Amino acid sequence: MLMRRIRIWPLRMLTTVLLLTAVLSACGGSEDAAPDTSPTADESVVQAEPAPPPQDVQPLTATLRAEVTMRPDRRLMVAGHTNLPDEAQLVVVIEREASGARWQERAQVRSRQFQAGPLGFGSGVPDGSYSVRVQLSEASVQPLTVRRRIGDDGEWLEGELVRDAPHGLGRIITYTRDFSIGSMPKRSQREIGVRYSQE
Repeated sequence: MLMRRIRIWPLRMLTTVLLLTAVLSACGGSEDAAPDTSPTADESVVQAEPAPPPQDVQPLTATLRAEVTMRPDRRLMVAGHTNLPDEAQLVVVIEREASGARWQERAQVRSRQFQAGPLGFGSGVPDGSYSVRVQLSEASVQPLTVRRRIGDDGEWLEGELVRDAPHGLGRIITYTRDFSIGSMPKRSQREIGVRYSQE
């Protein structure tokens, strides 16, 4: 009888150990099999796409005209009109022909007008020949409202002022005009876009 109990006891122990091992394995397996609901790298990254232009958009034949005004301190102001949309970003540059000296300022279109200045040396600009250039910045730096009108690459721009932007950055517009200071009567200077301010 004692021998029989000794043989049964290890058998029961072995059965209990096997049962516990099976239960623990089942629990571990259920955790491994749980579906992974965390977003993948592709799902978590959302790339912004350019807003599509309105379906009824029409090409914009760009117009722009600038006038240079000399202040009493012989520094220059540039003002002009354009049909570009409000908030369009412009770059205004005045360059002296003799020395290559140039002055640059950014401007923004508001109610079809823009203004930049004063431009020139602190002591004023000397007499001589100059040019003024007003350029629409590339579409990539324009506000969304402007890109909707001119296109993400300026593709909706048309007209004689349209040029290809450097480095393949789409299309821009560029207005250039030559003028002189001090070498002709004031009346002639007004005719080419330069006049003296009375301020």
